[in-house]
Amino acid sequence: MRLICQKSLPLSPWESEVTARLPGIQPLRTEELFLQDDAFADQMEYRDELILKNRPKVFQLNDVAKSATQELLDFVVAKLNQNRNYKVGGSKITRPDGKTLSTDDDNPLVIAGRLVQEDLLVLQWDSELNEHVLDGGVLCFPALWTLEEKMSKPMSRIHQPVEHYTEKISNIVQRMFNNLKVDTPLWRANWYLYNDPELFSPQKEEFSQTTRKSFFEGDFWVRVERQTLFRLPKSDAIVFGIHTYVVGRSELTSAQVKSLKKVEF
Repeated sequence: MRLICQKSLPLSPWESEVTARLPGIQPLRTEELFLQDDAFADQMEYRDELILKNRPKVFQLNDVAKSATQELLDFVVAKLNQNRNYKVGGSKITRPDGKTLSTDDDNPLVIAGRLVQEDLLVLQWDSELNEHVLDGGVLCFPALWTLEEKMSKPMSRIHQPVEHYTEKISNIVQRMFNNLKVDTPLWRANWYLYNDPELFSPQKEEFSQTTRKSFFEGDFWVRVERQTLFRLPKSDAIVFGIHTYVVGRSELTSAQVKSLKKVEF
């Protein structure tokens, strides 16, 4: 188990009526798509290790998404070129932690997933299913699901085990995907209580579980995902980004703990 935590939790989705309800979508500025927080160096080191040692579990890609992944990498590099914490020179990019990568060294999606703190999933429109389908992803920090099990499936099927993801919510999300415009990204957040801080927490659907109130009886960790959505202009693919925060109970503010106790699980 790896203990990689932020020093504080900047986002408490359960405290706001807007972020607490599904789907809880809000507008986002493009410059806020990729964040770096105080766990950046440790998370990125772990991402590098997982991609090296557990590649089939954290990276998958369908052939139909290859052009979209190159477009995604180009998009990421363009954004990082505007970020003073990165050094971009030709094909070489140096992250804020000092690690230098080449954009030619690996699959474009893998490189993108090693440059930013976010997990990145690529979804494309399927005209037969009339839904967006997951065609690729770098998912180093899964929260109780597996990339392999969700690959090539439409959004409605991907969320099938989620108790509160009703048909109504599914239709709302699909309309949101259809209406998503280039340069107008969106974000939402979800959260879980865990009894350990491990970031790499894959779990098969058959063992699906939800947050348990009983975790309050001991030392627990709150895991928050800031999820972003944006559309690529050429491929028309939609990219789903996940920035993960893990904070122990002792690092939460008293207000955050107090409001958590009031939540109905």
